Order: sequence, then structure tokens, then C-alpha cells
Amino acid sequence: MDREFQNPLTSSVGRRAIVSGLIGASGTALLSACSEQPKVSQLVTSPRSPGTIASIRRLGWYPAFLNRTVLALARVAPAIPVQNGFTPYRLTYWSTTNGKPVLVSALVSIPNGRPPRGLVLWMHGTNPDRSKSISTPSLQEGVAISAAFAGGGYAVIAPDLIGLGVSRSPQAYLYNPSTLPVTFDLLEIAVRGLGGLLKEPMRDLFVAGFSQGGHDAAVVHRALETAERPPLRVKATAAVAGAYDLAGISIPFALRGGSPGSSVYLGLAAQSWATFYDHPLETLLTEPATKVIGLALDGSHGADVLKLLPRNPRDMFRPDFLEAQATDGKHWFLDAARANQAHDWTPKSPFRAYFGDSDVDVSPQDSLAFAEAGRRRGGNVEAIPLGPFTHGESALHAVPLMRAWFDELSTIA
Repeated sequence: MDREFQNPLTSSVGRRAIVSGLIGASGTALLSACSEQPKVSQLVTSPRSPGTIASIRRLGWYPAFLNRTVLALARVAPAIPVQNGFTPYRLTYWSTTNGKPVLVSALVSIPNGRPPRGLVLWMHGTNPDRSKSISTPSLQEGVAISAAFAGGGYAVIAPDLIGLGVSRSPQAYLYNPSTLPVTFDLLEIAVRGLGGLLKEPMRDLFVAGFSQGGHDAAVVHRALETAERPPLRVKATAAVAGAYDLAGISIPFALRGGSPGSSVYLGLAAQSWATFYDHPLETLLTEPATKVIGLALDGSHGADVLKLLPRNPRDMFRPDFLEAQATDGKHWFLDAARANQAHDWTPKSPFRAYFGDSDVDVSPQDSLAFAEAGRRRGGNVEAIPLGPFTHGESALHAVPLMRAWFDELSTIA
């Protein structure tokens, strides 16, 4: 397996195909032409009230033919029909986490030449590298996701969340009390027209995500359906390789160390929940791991994070936690996992949980158990196997199915 940490749509297959293919086709020059230096199209000086835009920066433009090339070279299969180019923007806005104002950022991609047929909210996967935040955006996620959805006529919004993009704090990783306000404030901005980028109100909201983003998509879907006054009503949600039952399935699976990324996933969760629930990290991790976590996961090390963290994730944890985890005992880390789970609820709007059978990063059982629990409660949810694909490969095969499903459900042709 490729030792480099695998971000959303950045399996070694997809990344190498994109990079080598575009270079071979002189695509670097094309991308340089399309990815302009950011231009300020709107800058607002305002109080730090939630849902207030701070700035909007245009990042360039991507014509339809280049979008088709990106998706083809990424080996996205089946092929995704691309009719439109798109214009990407980086939007910064104010939100809150634990009652405190935070400045956060998001990618916004608007299809060129037509009114959007719907709004896609994309929740990104695990990413320890701030330079590859989705609002940058990189070929591997921001451009590819925009090509897949904005290239089909949808407006796309994708929050960086706390700790990525313009935020310099530790990541609020799998921490629902931050994910929800940061995402809901972005949705409120979308309802108001994204600072003028949308000329007509959106009727259909589609939620999608990968890995961490699969978890976050489920959390957002659940919250939209239970909110008294949701900013938008979800039409459907599609998630791939989602981590839903954190305490029961996701954490035990990661502790097996089957993926080079297992220590990253667990380290980010440890740092996040220790930070935002105000627990001493040394009550969970060994002394060496406590010292290295802040350095390794500060957002500046990229793929080198794998060299800084132990290959066996169990080596990071104190024996008392490992004992509690094995015996279903008490520990604040397990309490936090249960508090932030996305499992065992009742989706009303349709939810599809895609998974690859050969995923060693997130257990396929997570998607199967999620769908089973939801159906048992009468929920509109199904698990969809993609075949013998790994974590990153599952995204490449799921996104075309997500797009086709959204096309079937969208009300504007």
C-alpha cells in the first residue's frame, strides 16, 4: 500500500493518474491558466456574528473540457457527464464553536452558463494537511468534486471546518458541536444567495461526503431533519466509506492498525476531543505520543505525518484506555466517541451509504450496520456495496453513482 496518507479522492491510483496524465497532456499549463491568482470579488467588514460573510475570493475558472479531462484521468468510473464549466471561490465567514466566534472558510463552485439545478453540500474526508484544504482547492478533491457536481449544473459548497482553511486551531475532528454550526451557518449564507453568487434560491439540497465527511454528512442530515427551522430541507444524502458508529465499530477497527492512516485518524480524534472537551491528552496517550501529537497534527506536515506517528496505533494509548476499550469500560475518550456518533437514527429523506469491500481505513461493517440500524427504526436508508475497492478507490467509484442519483432526484432539468 502507498505509504502516503490517503485523503479523499487521493488514493495512489487516483493521484498518480491525475498528476501524470495532466503533465503528459500539458495540463499544467491549462490549470495555470484556469487557476488564477485569487481576486477579491467581495470583502465585507462586519461584526463577528454567525453566518456573516467576511470575504469572497474568485479562484479562477474551469471549462467543461478540462473538467472532463480531470475526471477521466482520475479514472473515475463510470464516466460522469460534464456539460458545464465552473467558477470556484473561497468564501470566509464567521461561525461559532463552543460559543466562541471563529473565522472559517469554504469552497464555493458555481456552474457557468446556467442557473444551478440544485445545491450540493460536500463534506470532506480526513486531511492532516492544511495546504490541501478543500477551499484551496487541489486537484485531488476540490477540483475533482467541483468537476463532478458543478460540471453537471449544481452549485457546490464545501466547508473546511475548524482547523483547516483559514482556521489555525486544532481540528474539530468528528466533533459535532463544531461541525453543525459551521455547516449550518454556511447553509444560511447559501439561502441568502452566497453573497450574490446565486441569483435564484435553491430548492433542492443534496448532502454528500467521504470517510470523515460520510460521518459529517449523516450528522448534518440528521440535524436538518430534527431542526425546528432548518436553513434548507435535505432532498437526499449520499455518503461513501462513512465512519458512523465511532465507539462500537470505527475506533476498534482503527486500533487494529490495518491502514497506514489508522494512527492519523485516532490521533486527530484524540487531539480534537481533548481540546474541545477540555481533557488532558496525557490521560489518554502515552508520554511520547502526547509530545508528538501536537507537532505531527498541526496541519503543516502533510504526508510526513506518517513518519511522526507510530505505525501501530495502539502504541499511542495508555494501558488503562486500551483496557476500557476492550471491556466496554469508562473513559472520557469513549464517552466523546458516543456523544459524536452518527449511528442509529431514522433518516426521513433517502440516504445511501456506499462502501468498498476492501476498505482497510473504515470498516465496511460501519455502513452495513448504519443502514441496518436506520431501517430497523423505519428510516429511508440503504447500504450499497461498490465491489472489491479500497478506501480511496471507493470514492472514485461512488461519486459517479452519487451524481447519477442526484440527477434523478433534482427538480430542475
